[in-house]
Amino acid sequence: MMIKSKVRTIREELGYTQAELAEHTNLSIRTIQRVESGQSIPKGHTLQVLAQVLGVDKSELRQQEPGASPADSEENLKLKLINLATLCFLGIPFGNLVVPFILWEKYRIYPMVDKVGRKILNFQILWTICTVLMLIFSPFLQDYITAPFSLMLVLGLLAVAINLFFIFKTAKALTRQDYNILPLKVQFL
Repeated sequence: MMIKSKVRTIREELGYTQAELAEHTNLSIRTIQRVESGQSIPKGHTLQVLAQVLGVDKSELRQQEPGASPADSEENLKLKLINLATLCFLGIPFGNLVVPFILWEKYRIYPMVDKVGRKILNFQILWTICTVLMLIFSPFLQDYITAPFSLMLVLGLLAVAINLFFIFKTAKALTRQDYNILPLKVQFL
């Protein structure tokens, strides 16, 4: 049950019809219908006035109720999209940060997207910093290690493999509805 049902549930508990809620909020009946049916997600003024008239906090209207199925929810799909977008690093320098950050900013009105998307981005920021530092110092280490191969190439490929592993591990966890992913002590966002 997402925001649409939450608004409807609270409206019904207060004994309002859709027309009465529309009148009290100065919103159109069509807006109320769209919110309750899930066709529209209230933001800004609409969210504020609904919360005020229904007598609840705005964040409460954004929360999922227990028993909701996040696997089929928009939140879960948005999280999968953010995680998939981290693969952009394969073709775009720092694409693993830029594209997922844009998506996270766009969809962070969803509480789960904000929380889990932040974890995904924090991991990608940490991975990027470690990879850049590793590649910067690898030529200096190459002088001390007499190996017949390029240390920079090996470390670069290893870093890519590690990132791919965590991206696919996160995708699998999201499919299982396991949101306890990438527990990091370091928080950038």
